[in-house]
Amino acid sequence: MKQLLSVTMAGLMLFTLVAFLDKEGKATTPADEVHGLPLSEMQVKIASRGHTATFRLYDTAAAKEFYDQLPLELDLTNFRDAQWMFYPPEKLNVTAREAYHDGKKGELSYYEPWGDVFMLYKDFYAGDEMHRLGINVTGIEEIAKMSGSARIEKDEPNMPETEAVMNLSVTANGNTTVFELNNSAAAKSLYAQLPLRIEVENYGSNEKIFYPPKKLDTADTPQAAAHETGTLAYYAPWGDVVMFYGRFGGAAGLYTLGHAVSGSEYIRGMSGTIRVVKTSAP
Repeated sequence: MKQLLSVTMAGLMLFTLVAFLDKEGKATTPADEVHGLPLSEMQVKIASRGHTATFRLYDTAAAKEFYDQLPLELDLTNFRDAQWMFYPPEKLNVTAREAYHDGKKGELSYYEPWGDVFMLYKDFYAGDEMHRLGINVTGIEEIAKMSGSARIEKDEPNMPETEAVMNLSVTANGNTTVFELNNSAAAKSLYAQLPLRIEVENYGSNEKIFYPPKKLDTADTPQAAAHETGTLAYYAPWGDVVMFYGRFGGAAGLYTLGHAVSGSEYIRGMSGTIRVVKTSAP
């Protein structure tokens, strides 16, 4: 009996060894582990200006914390013509096992001193430690083409196909600005109330606002961080829709609805009664 058990165990050990050897007899890494880190089932999709890349996250605390903050709509910043980076609202807790210096194209990573997540579209070496969050699954060549703002969301298995794009146009003083809405609950709430003829007001030195008849549902709607000219947002405490014609910082209760795809230069001059209607893409 002992002899039979010994033979069986030896066979299992041989099978395990062979399973991790390639055709040339070199050791290989299991399919669910990269760079010594286990991969999770979490995937994220990052889209900007019609370009989309998806990433599979590692099974780490930092990756889970990042995933739990989604969806987000944030500005992209370029760094040394090698990466696009953005700043999630909450910092991530990284550990030494995720740290590295020599980054490869397609990696999704985190730089703890600045609190930014970044996508590499070129190989990149850093003297300071970077920390791994995930690896590219699709769209590696799309990363370099991104710019402006980006929508970062969970890419879960069996999710329904992307919903049809919602666009609205705002006409004032004979000029028209077209906004592309995101698929958030708040954006859908606004879209369902169109068309509107409504008064526009000036607020501060960088925004025009109007008040839709019904308040918007902000469930699963990304909070707005610092954004660019042309951002369409909703300020829940007051119930007003905001059109930014200058850069702005984030604020509690401020949610992103979309961004201008044409006519952003007309926002500053809006006054009086405006017409807000559903429209096709420009």
